[in-house]
Amino acid sequence: MQLSFMTFSCPDWTLTEVLTGAIKYGYDAVEPRSEAQHKHGVELDTTKKQRKEIKSSFEDTGIVCACIATSRQYSMADAAKREESIELTKRYVDLAHDVDCRHLRVFGGPTPEGADFADVKKYVAESLRVCAEHAEKAEVYLCFETHDSYCHSADALEVIKLADHPNAAINWDIMHPFRVGDTIAEAFENVKNHVRHCHVHDGTRPADGGPNGWELAPMGDGHIPHDEAFKLLAGINYKGALSGEWINWRTPEEVLPYEAEVMRRYRSEAQGGV
Repeated sequence: MQLSFMTFSCPDWTLTEVLTGAIKYGYDAVEPRSEAQHKHGVELDTTKKQRKEIKSSFEDTGIVCACIATSRQYSMADAAKREESIELTKRYVDLAHDVDCRHLRVFGGPTPEGADFADVKKYVAESLRVCAEHAEKAEVYLCFETHDSYCHSADALEVIKLADHPNAAINWDIMHPFRVGDTIAEAFENVKNHVRHCHVHDGTRPADGGPNGWELAPMGDGHIPHDEAFKLLAGINYKGALSGEWINWRTPEEVLPYEAEVMRRYRSEAQGGV
């Protein structure tokens, strides 16, 4: 299991600073967040030369580009907007291939008002399959996140089954299924055959105990049993990343060393102290 962080922790860092931080704090990988005005430069408008330089930067440091996190989603009622997102996804697949990144994070998106969820799932899955066909040629996996209307792991699994393509995978954001009522074990059972990337971030329940209004917390201080998730993933010999996603929270100098230490302990315990 690779320990990683998304650049939402350090949006003002250049790629050199991101990679230096990963080495300093003991991470194995990083996850550039594209489409968010971060300063790492892993974006669609990079030239061929810049893409080669980005690839070399990862190779030279030994830090893995675990995933490129995009904003792409496919639940829009307007077919032309879905097609636009599909075409952008294909371009991000090509970017991932060029910088030697094997995973691309995508969303289903919110269900349009008045739309039937079952119907929306079908065209989200169709879009995902079209993108996965392109991704297969590039040896990239699309990682569909348990998020938005697909927080319940069973809904995310249904989309993956409907897409029916080996390069359509799951990004298990461990918080969101738990937040909406899945246990860690239930979510894992649904994602285990398709998970290739994970997001981690602990949080505390709101006073009403509901799914909304959770606040980020240091890992181990919140209500989400990430240690259980680590053990379940170790049980299937999961090789992907557990990537910290901390948005608008603490400074990188505060969050990155602390979270790395906790994740290293959880990983060691999950792997039997190895």
